Amino acid sequence: MNNDLNRNKFYFSNKEITLLAAFFVLLLADNFIWTLGPMVGNVIYGVVEGVILIVAAIVVGKKYTMVTLGFVRTLAEFIIAGAFVGSLTAFSYIICAIILEVILLTSDSYGESLKTNIIGTAIYGIVSRIVFLGISMIFYGMVLPNSLLAFMVIVPTISFTIGGLIGTSFGKRVKTILFSI
Repeated sequence: MNNDLNRNKFYFSNKEITLLAAFFVLLLADNFIWTLGPMVGNVIYGVVEGVILIVAAIVVGKKYTMVTLGFVRTLAEFIIAGAFVGSLTAFSYIICAIILEVILLTSDSYGESLKTNIIGTAIYGIVSRIVFLGISMIFYGMVLPNSLLAFMVIVPTISFTIGGLIGTSFGKRVKTILFSI
């Protein structure tokens, strides 16, 4: 009996694993937004990713949802990232997932607080861009003007925040629909 109690602390049911897999696929598909170009990508990517992350937190509703998604995504992106800037940039996903997880854990109900979701996605946006750009510049020699660096940090921060706002209301609706079936 004690083993069952300990196992449930970091355990996802089959239904939750299926939901996590679906959200993981959505996060990977989100990368196709970048085919629209870097200007459009910087604006839209954060909104879509913020929505997906918060909807996942609300629908799955279990601690470690973000860390699990971040870990799996980091592994996948590490394998395919060579086609983009470089493989090391994949580590930005796990770093951001850990930060978002910690922020979501401060709320009484995991992923349900609008304020926590907005703050979490805003910080996720800032950290994701800073880590991505830092790795790109330090390890891969990318050189960008300061104005473009500012754009590439400020705009995603705003767009991730909007994604957190939209994701909160959308996530509650999706959860209601999924669990009423």
